Amino acid sequence: MIELNLLEKKQPLVLPTVLGVDFNTLNFKMLAVALVIYYMPDFVVGQMFNEKTANSNASLQQITAQNNKLRGEINKDSNIKALVDAYKLQVSKLQSRSTQVDEILKNRTNPKKILEKIARSIPEDLWFDVMTINDKNEIQINGGSYSPRAIGEFITTINDSPYFSGSITPAKQENKKENLDGIPTSFEKFELRGKITNYDMRSK
Repeated sequence: MIELNLLEKKQPLVLPTVLGVDFNTLNFKMLAVALVIYYMPDFVVGQMFNEKTANSNASLQQITAQNNKLRGEINKDSNIKALVDAYKLQVSKLQSRSTQVDEILKNRTNPKKILEKIARSIPEDLWFDVMTINDKNEIQINGGSYSPRAIGEFITTINDSPYFSGSITPAKQENKKENLDGIPTSFEKFELRGKITNYDMRSK
């Protein structure tokens, strides 16, 4: 019995040769596997990198928010610091003033005894218009008297006290005239100057 295969026999696919590479000899399955292995790391690494980048951005945003919050609290605290510094400055000024006051009280001078001595030494026909004592312990007395002798006696009396050490001297003296109850009267206008050398008789 004779069998005939009338079907046309398929011819194998013949690939061209390009640049000396015969594509008919290539194993396309292995080539596909190689391509997968070649490109897979970039894909996987890219995914991992994107995930880490997203996590880093989230952490950065959180840290930035915390930093902004801390800056706000620091700005609030800066006002408190300014108030504390101002308070410390005021305390320092008060301490300095307290020291000055203590020094003044320690070295304070009381003219009470001097004034008592002067008042007891004024003659009957002599009067004061103005008496001043400045911060340099200098005394000035302006007044008048109907008797020039009374002025001399007053100067001698207060100069003999331990308060002035003989420093009281007449700076001005002149004769004035006025009508007293319609009667012409003359009197001496004077100005005395000196220095207080001691405020307490017991210290001498």
